[in-house]
Amino acid sequence: MAYDPAKHLIRIQGNREYLPVAQRLVWFRESHPDWGIETKIEVLDTDAGLAVFSATVINENGKVMARATKMETARGFPDYIEKAETGAIGRALALCGFGTQFAPELEEGERVVDSPHPVGGRPVASGRIGAAADAAHKIAPAAVRGGEARMTSAPSEGSGSLVCSEAPCGRSMTQGQYEFSVKSFGRALCPQCQKQHKTEPAAAA
Repeated sequence: MAYDPAKHLIRIQGNREYLPVAQRLVWFRESHPDWGIETKIEVLDTDAGLAVFSATVINENGKVMARATKMETARGFPDYIEKAETGAIGRALALCGFGTQFAPELEEGERVVDSPHPVGGRPVASGRIGAAADAAHKIAPAAVRGGEARMTSAPSEGSGSLVCSEAPCGRSMTQGQYEFSVKSFGRALCPQCQKQHKTEPAAAA
């Protein structure tokens, strides 16, 4: 049975219909199981509480079908990093026609924020979703591969949750937070511990 977006609409401020990003992803996967989505951290400043993510939709041939960005700040949300990524994914999908008519965030001056949603068991962050985005690694469509090639690899799925390595902190970390920390500090530090180690040099390339 074909995906019916009308069954998953919610009402937002102004009594307008809205299709959540999680449902746009379901629709996208059912329509194009061989396409993919790649997300990337464009700006992440934990001191300023600012995160900017980009999301790119790629077809089965590696052609870019849509690209979008989203910015969020800590002033608005404690989980602003995840919300920025979720928003970028939603905008990119809307530009491809998945929920375009139910995406008021594309209108000038509008601001709609979805809660971060897990894909493949954990939040997507600076990674790839789908076969087209990571065909070289032969992963299943809609799976998540975290990190860009220049980043240190994150722990495997079987190694447990990502946590801060600073004793006795041990706070849970998202994939995006982990990768940013490894790139900038050479080890896994949560945003709070990163602020305490701003003077520590980044890991050698």
